[in-house]
Amino acid sequence: MKIRMLAVMAVVLSMTSLTVNGQILTYNGTISPSTLGSSVTTDLPMFNGALGTLTGVQVTLDFTVTPYASVGNFSSSTPLTFTPSDSIIFSFSPADIWTVSYGTDSWTLSAPTVTTGTIYGSGQTVPYYFSTFTLLQLVGSTSAAVDLTAASSGLDLGAYTGAGDLVFGTSGPGQVSITDGGLSGGGGGNLTGTASVTYDYAPVPEPGTFSLMVCGLTGLLVMRRRSAMK
Repeated sequence: MKIRMLAVMAVVLSMTSLTVNGQILTYNGTISPSTLGSSVTTDLPMFNGALGTLTGVQVTLDFTVTPYASVGNFSSSTPLTFTPSDSIIFSFSPADIWTVSYGTDSWTLSAPTVTTGTIYGSGQTVPYYFSTFTLLQLVGSTSAAVDLTAASSGLDLGAYTGAGDLVFGTSGPGQVSITDGGLSGGGGGNLTGTASVTYDYAPVPEPGTFSLMVCGLTGLLVMRRRSAMK
């Protein structure tokens, strides 16, 4: 009876150890300077698969957005002048949907309401760049911090496991207003900010756990064999 009790206890203890609550790892970092529409690189590490099996992911990206406006000459083969009477504005509104993606995970977010403000010309010469689409970039004077938070249940867990840092894809439109009819306008947003990721995972059982379970099962098999021999 004592042998049976010890064997059962060994099995129970081993199974309890194997089914403990999952572990959590959280990393905080920064978003490298980038531009909306391009890849956003962070210094957040991917999940180390040697630690166990990934079961969930939560990502938070806190962007600081500095919008910029651009003017280009695509209509005249001769240079055009962006005079002080001309102006350009680029802005984002809540109606402009931003997308952040990682692997097959994708989050749709409301864009921040930020604008370059009115940028007046100061006599810049804008050459004809129809073939290369080179724009004269005029950086706006305003910026604003916005919290674009994305939380996932880890639908594409495989994409988060490996070596290296997390790199997200971004896209999002905006509106441009330019007063010079001979020039074309464009714009976008420069991005910086902070980021964090939390990994939920089931850890790899320690060797001692397996040993305990093997001992318990062995004891049960010995008891069963003795019972059968009686």
